[in-house]
Amino acid sequence: MLPLWLHRLLRREKADSARCASCPLSVCARGSRAAVLRMDCDGGEASRLRNLGLFEGACVRVLESQDGLLLDVRGARVALGASLASVITVLPLGS
Repeated sequence: MLPLWLHRLLRREKADSARCASCPLSVCARGSRAAVLRMDCDGGEASRLRNLGLFEGACVRVLESQDGLLLDVRGARVALGASLASVITVLPLGS
């Protein structure tokens, strides 16, 4: 009984730690939510994204993820190309 309980506890901790890892926005699945941690693009592009509501700390939801990404950012839809989405680091929040 104790080994089974311990095994389940360790498996849950591994799943929680894997879920909390940061990743590029481009790998987030359709329907997932994420918080923006860092934008490693040039200053002009970062400024444009901030004007659209996409900034460090913002929560986004991925609406579509085929050739690029269609995001829901504070009620507005923002489309990003795959190359731009790959330089934005996010923290996945789940569905």
